[in-house]
Amino acid sequence: MSSESHLFYQTRSRRPRLAKARGVHMWDTQGKRCLDGSSGAMMCNIGHSNPHVLEAMRRQMEKATFGYRFHFETDASEMLAAKVAALSPQGMEKIFFVSGGSEAVESAVKLARQWAVAVKQASRFKVISRMPSYHGSTFGALALTGYGPLADPFAPMFKAMPKIAAPRAYLDGLDAEDPTTGQHYAALLERKIIEEGPDTVLAFIQEPVGGASTGALMH
Repeated sequence: MSSESHLFYQTRSRRPRLAKARGVHMWDTQGKRCLDGSSGAMMCNIGHSNPHVLEAMRRQMEKATFGYRFHFETDASEMLAAKVAALSPQGMEKIFFVSGGSEAVESAVKLARQWAVAVKQASRFKVISRMPSYHGSTFGALALTGYGPLADPFAPMFKAMPKIAAPRAYLDGLDAEDPTTGQHYAALLERKIIEEGPDTVLAFIQEPVGGASTGALMH
């Protein structure tokens, strides 16, 4: 490993140099094997270097490396969209592919806002989220993210959105198994909508399972 890296890291400490990854295991250049217990950044959940994925990638790359959707349709995108649509609730048969989670959140919020404008409800713009929560690192997603260390430095640069408490029953002294506990957290959302003004609220966003800010918190 060279003594200097020109890559920008979050810390100055160096990381092991990755040599290969197969399935749930990863090896560094020193031969040390690690168990990837979190699927990388929670994105390799079918395993590293999956042979079926590699073969599909190879076949597609031999055809073309990129086809812009404004100019071309592609077999790969049409097939994947059809599969996703088949797994989606009834009435949700149109699929919009993006590059990552932050872009997905922002695209969903922008779609909701465009709907409000189209149906002449332009007063709706507030998206209620939870504190703590994590929805992404781009500006729009940061406005929804309830995690101070990530969002606070950039707060003057985006419009903050209303928050309600995440359902951390174990910290609030509540019984997570008691139905009234769920009703308590639902009531927080109702009160926030009334407080903000129902005609200004566009949407509510939550993590089905909490990630970076709450550590697998169930809704």
